[in-house]
Amino acid sequence: MNGKSRADDGFVGGRKPVGERLRLRAPAKLNLHLEVLRKRHDGYHEIETVLQAVQLFDTLEVTLDEQWLGRAPEIAIEVGGPVRGVPADETNLCWRAARLFCEKQHVSGRLRLALQKEIPAAAGLGGGSSDAAAVLVACNRLFGTRLDPVDLEKMGAELGADVPFFVRGGTMLGRGIGTILTPLPTVHNCQFLIIKPALNLNTSEVYGRLNLGLTVQSPKASIAVIKPILARFPQKTWPGFNRLEDVVLPGQPGLQRLVLDLRETAVLAMLSGSGSAVFGVFPADRDLAQIAGGYSEAGLFVRVVGPHPGGVEIMDD
Repeated sequence: MNGKSRADDGFVGGRKPVGERLRLRAPAKLNLHLEVLRKRHDGYHEIETVLQAVQLFDTLEVTLDEQWLGRAPEIAIEVGGPVRGVPADETNLCWRAARLFCEKQHVSGRLRLALQKEIPAAAGLGGGSSDAAAVLVACNRLFGTRLDPVDLEKMGAELGADVPFFVRGGTMLGRGIGTILTPLPTVHNCQFLIIKPALNLNTSEVYGRLNLGLTVQSPKASIAVIKPILARFPQKTWPGFNRLEDVVLPGQPGLQRLVLDLRETAVLAMLSGSGSAVFGVFPADRDLAQIAGGYSEAGLFVRVVGPHPGGVEIMDD
C-alpha cells in the first residue's frame, strides 16, 4: 500500500483541519509457553512462544487536530490511570509509534495521545507494546492510509518484538524474536488469575542471565500438536512452560512461592514473559472471588480476566 493520505487537497498554506478522535482498547497478553532457543548476532533471542490476548485493557484516545505538509509532526502525550511511573514524553512507546508512523507514511500533523494505564508496567504483560500497536492502528485510520494488518505488524516490529502481536491478537504462535506469527485456535473455556507483586524486572537483564545450554536440545513447538491441545484448554497436559522461570524464580523466592501457591489450585500457573506478573489458568466456571480476594488483601495487583479473541480495538466503531 502507498503512504498517501485520503487526499492532498483541502490544504491551505500546508495545513488542513481534521479534528477527528478515536478511542481504542489495548489488551494485555500472557505467554502460555515461552522457550528461548538461542541468542542471535543482533543481540535478540530466538524464541518460540504461545501468546494469548486477555481482557485487561489500557484505553487510548488519539486525536488528529490537523494535517500538515512539509513539516515535522507535533505529538503530545498525557498519561493517567492507576499505574504510576509511565513516562509522558518522547520516551513513551506510544509517542515513538506516532512518530514512526508519520515518518514511514510521509504524513504529518498535530497529534494528541491520552493514555489511561490499567496494565501494570514491567510485568511481562505487554502493556507498552499494546499501547504502541493501538497508536499505529489509530494513525492508520485517522490519516486514511489504509494499511493492512501485515503492514502495521511490520512497522510495529521496529518498535518492539511484542508490538506486531497486538495488531491481530487472539491466540498466536510467535517465532523468530516473536514477530513471526501464526494464528492458533482461540482459547475459550478458561479464565486467568493475574497477580503482580510490587517488583519490577528488566527484560534484557533477565534474558542476559539465561543459560542457553539448558535449551539447546529443546524440541521446537509443533502446530500439529498444539492445535488439538488448545481445543481442550485448559488441561494439566498442556506442554507449555516458561524458560525464563529458570532465571527469575531462583533469585526471587517470593515470586517463586507465588507461582507454587497458584499451582496448588490452578490447572496450570507460570510467569508471564520475563515477569514479574504471574498467572493461573482456571476453568471458566470456577468462582475465584475468594482466591483473588486473598491475594488482593495481601496488597498485590490482582485481576481475573477472560481470553480476548482479538487485538487492539477501535471503540468508536
